[in-house]
Amino acid sequence: MIKGILHPDDARTALSASADVLVVSNHGGRQLDGASSTIGMLRPIVDAVAGEIDVFVDGGIRSGTDVLHALAHGARACWLGGPWAFALAAAGQASVAHLLEGLQRELSTAMVLAGCPSVAQAGTHLLWDSG
Repeated sequence: MIKGILHPDDARTALSASADVLVVSNHGGRQLDGASSTIGMLRPIVDAVAGEIDVFVDGGIRSGTDVLHALAHGARACWLGGPWAFALAAAGQASVAHLLEGLQRELSTAMVLAGCPSVAQAGTHLLWDSG
């Protein structure tokens, strides 16, 4: 697994180096505030590896709608960096559980509104910019 991929060329290099999973991440933009957004680079990276390995996304996921959007762009999974840490710091384990339940509800609602019966069926047809 290689985390920190933010360009299709890097994704192809990781693929040729026998990576099993790529994680599209700009590390929260902390190091380079001008770095590309993860959602903006996700589709080009997914296209670059052409289904040969799984692509996860880490960064910018704050709601269930964000999860569906990332899945529609081709992510196989989403990581939650900041939200769970903030919830834990604010009110402990119960707050993290509340956050996860809320994300699940938001994702379920977004899927119903988009006419998407399962996460496996989330694809570019759900995106406005799908052409």
